[in-house]
Amino acid sequence: MKIHSLTGLLCIIGLLISCSSQSYVNRGNKMLESGRYFHAQTMYEKAYKKEKDRERKAEIAFMNANCFDEINRPRKAASWYRKAIMNRDTFVDAVKNLGYAELKNYRLEEAEENFWEYLDLKPEAEQDDDAAKILKRISYWEEFPGRYKVEILKEFSSGSSDFAPIYMGQDTNVIFFTSDRKLKDKLRKDGVTGEYYTNILESHYSNEVVRKSRKKKGRKAKTRKVLTDTYQWSKPSGIGDTINTEWNEGAACFSSEGDIFYFTSSQKVNKNNQGTKIFAVQRQNGEWGRVALQELVPDSLSVGHPSISADGSILYFVSDMPGGYGGNDIWMSKKSGSGWTEPQNLGKPINSEKDELFPHIRDNGKLYFASDRDGGMGGLDIYMAKRTESEVWEVDNMRYPINSTADDFAIHFQPNNEKGMFSSSRKKGNDDIYRFDYVPLQFTFLGQVVDSESKEPVERASINLVSTDGEQVQAKTDDQGNFHFELKPDLEYIAMVSKDGYLNGKEQVSTVGIQVSRNFKSMIGLKPIEKPIELPNIFYDFGKWSLREESKEALDGLVETLNDNPKITIELGSHTDFVGSEATNKSLSQKRAQSVVDYLIDNGIYWDRLVAHGYGESQPRVVSKDISEEYDFLAEETILSEKNIWQLTSEQKEIANQLNRRTEFKVLSTNYVPGPNSKIKPGSSPNQLGNTLIKDLNKVQGVFYTVQIGAFSKNTVPGVIQNFKVVFKAPVNEKAVRYTTGIYDSYEEAKVESQKISKKGIKAFVIAYYKGKKITFAEAKKLKE
Repeated sequence: MKIHSLTGLLCIIGLLISCSSQSYVNRGNKMLESGRYFHAQTMYEKAYKKEKDRERKAEIAFMNANCFDEINRPRKAASWYRKAIMNRDTFVDAVKNLGYAELKNYRLEEAEENFWEYLDLKPEAEQDDDAAKILKRISYWEEFPGRYKVEILKEFSSGSSDFAPIYMGQDTNVIFFTSDRKLKDKLRKDGVTGEYYTNILESHYSNEVVRKSRKKKGRKAKTRKVLTDTYQWSKPSGIGDTINTEWNEGAACFSSEGDIFYFTSSQKVNKNNQGTKIFAVQRQNGEWGRVALQELVPDSLSVGHPSISADGSILYFVSDMPGGYGGNDIWMSKKSGSGWTEPQNLGKPINSEKDELFPHIRDNGKLYFASDRDGGMGGLDIYMAKRTESEVWEVDNMRYPINSTADDFAIHFQPNNEKGMFSSSRKKGNDDIYRFDYVPLQFTFLGQVVDSESKEPVERASINLVSTDGEQVQAKTDDQGNFHFELKPDLEYIAMVSKDGYLNGKEQVSTVGIQVSRNFKSMIGLKPIEKPIELPNIFYDFGKWSLREESKEALDGLVETLNDNPKITIELGSHTDFVGSEATNKSLSQKRAQSVVDYLIDNGIYWDRLVAHGYGESQPRVVSKDISEEYDFLAEETILSEKNIWQLTSEQKEIANQLNRRTEFKVLSTNYVPGPNSKIKPGSSPNQLGNTLIKDLNKVQGVFYTVQIGAFSKNTVPGVIQNFKVVFKAPVNEKAVRYTTGIYDSYEEAKVESQKISKKGIKAFVIAYYKGKKITFAEAKKLKE
């Protein structure tokens, strides 16, 4: 019995060990050594679930994230890097790698946060690994993009990875590309990626459509070709077993005549064959000939990604063979009889310490390739290299929109044309095929409308874009507050933004004199009208109410706001601190509020849109989140009452008192319509007759219309004027005075009022004025224009 018990115990212990966290890690490590990243991450995930120790969990999560990085799954990688950091919050490498993963995911704010945290944890890395430069580069290149229009080729898009598109030589109506999508007769999966092995597919652009007849019992479905009215790309299909095997095939090219097809394959030629090789096959009348291995390097080395020169004499390809600069490099071999010369490395600046992949040599001699070298936008970027007169290569990043923060690679141009296709993982992480076309100078206006207080997006806000050529375009923001406009060269634009419950906002954009394409980006904040809005930088001398010069400059912004929102009326509220008596502070604040109102009136704002209110010390400020973040001794929602302020230090008291001293405005109504006397405030002159205010017409500025109610002797005050609240007088000559009522911007408004007055038995008619003198209607119209 004891022997049996001991045997059973050993079996249980062995079973526990075999299923332990470390056991899964060991199995994952073995798979990792052979490059089977998909299978390795499966083991690491099981190990993570088993492991209890947080330090070990962090290490396992980090290894798992690296596997997803290797197979270009940045969303999954980011998720596992976050798990690593969650278990060890000072995991420096995980923080750094998470930043780069988020960069690929185009989560730029999250990437920036992680880069800053990385530098906090490792300050010495700033010089060697300054990720802030990447973010600045992305921002600049997106603002000033290259002159290409890019869009996804939806016809070839699938849930799988589709990449490395090429044309069939000169024929741009036939496309070949690589895909790991599922084919009926190709069901094996790759241990590296966990996806189906890649195959080469083709599609034709024509008006011929293949249709299947309905399958009848006991019979095969028949197919037939029919002609349609429109051309379209046919459904991609595999190119047959001559080329596609049970292994990976892809990254191909055609000769310029479209009769020789070079492609990459990992098929086994012999037992010494390792990695990938380049093969060639003749294509005649739609049929494939015999596949032939291109003997470029020994069997133990890998080569791939072929690109043949226009004359067929030089083959460019990729290899990590010895003699390179690090990672994969681009090499070349020249045609020699039926074979190829010994490969030559293209050297720097084409090759670098990082990977250079997917070369494409154009018919104009320019070489394009992808690289993850420093100086890009993140991931693989596409570069262009051209030879100078001294036969030296110059290399330039193709920038946005060809490049993105994700992987962009395998560009292919149409012959003798500045358009073509390339591959990118910018959409949801899968590789997709995009087309591009060179376009004239382009300008776009991209932006977001947000609540200036909460910073939340404002959806369905109305935007009216007006240009100096008179064109107007209207649009509404989407559910994230975003908007997009195409702009024309050499024009100035103003965007007026409105939304119920908010003050109108605006933004100005100009394309005048700009010689490069540009994306203008803007975040437009709309101020909600439900809360008072503080006017910053309104200063007074101690105990005084006259505005200082810097205050007047700040109020000019409020004048602009009121002009942009002509239908609102506002209250100007002035608040003081608790220094001095309550009565004194009340009086002082009222005078200060009135000084603001007077300034606005002097700058053209109608008096009946403004109300001055002095609150004194009666409404102490409530500490907002922003104030609390700026002054850590003030808790959010704290009321800066006299009692609470006295508990602070001397320095803190001064800050709190300064916060209480403020001028605010709040919206009282949003349906204001100016009246006939809105320009001239009643009671602003001592010249009063009963309830009638008599004002000098010569002091009214600009072109206007008024209604004459009579001309009388200079020594006579006519009783008719007492029918009106405000009348204006102006000399006709040395003996007579003209009396009028109402100041109007248009003749039509004044005419309506004169007709109303005439119906009351008072003779009235419209006259036009400018600079204190009566003018003709024709003169008034011309001056207004």
